[in-house]
Amino acid sequence: MQPDLTPGPPAPSEPRAAPLGDPDHAHQPAQSEGVANGQIAQDLAPDLALEPVAAVPEEGARGQPAQRYNPFRYWLRPLVLAVLVVILLGLTYWDQRRIPDRPARPDVLTATPQAGATVSASDPGLTDALARLRTALQRRDARGLANLSDPDGLIVAAFGGTLPESGGYTVSDTFRFSQDALNGAQLSTLGWRNDGRGRVIVLADGFKTHNLHLSANSTLELTSLAAIGLAPRAGTWYVRWVLPDSSGVLAQQARALVWQPWPNP
Repeated sequence: MQPDLTPGPPAPSEPRAAPLGDPDHAHQPAQSEGVANGQIAQDLAPDLALEPVAAVPEEGARGQPAQRYNPFRYWLRPLVLAVLVVILLGLTYWDQRRIPDRPARPDVLTATPQAGATVSASDPGLTDALARLRTALQRRDARGLANLSDPDGLIVAAFGGTLPESGGYTVSDTFRFSQDALNGAQLSTLGWRNDGRGRVIVLADGFKTHNLHLSANSTLELTSLAAIGLAPRAGTWYVRWVLPDSSGVLAQQARALVWQPWPNP
């Protein structure tokens, strides 16, 4: 048999000793071993080490500074509401001062008149005159009232219980007087009655109380309630009297005497 000449594994070589007197290689194996152990420790450290926790700032969340308490913002809404209330109260007071106080409308006793009266609502001329008068008063139509006035003018005086035969002040410029009387008025007709002598007295309420300038030296206070007198002339009815209720007699008659309701045209 021939001997096995296959070479075996090489024998482990021993580390060579560092040459004597070489300071750079005297401790090289120890240093390499320490570096290897340190590298393994650093590879395992990230899985076990805890990251430092960031401190939460005292100013507030998300790094925003905490807002300080502002007392002005707390009282801003009540102050605004108080100012609005004061403004509304001022407007209410101004509106009350702008619109003058009017006396309450008097109670009027209305009923159908008995047959045989001197003036009847069936008179077409009277019905037409009353309808035109009511329209002029409600619309504050000075031209319409002037056209209804007597050609000789209007007699203006304080109401004394009846239509005066004489006295009072006669106004010839009926259009200018109508403008002055109807200025600021909110009129309504409450009823009418005949005076027993073939004439008619109309109750009108809602005039603006003020002084009527009848002449340079003559004035008369126009009251909210006034009587308007109509009289026929050549078959046509005209407004002849405008009588303010200065003494309150007309308001008493409105409750005591019988007045007719407004006729339908």
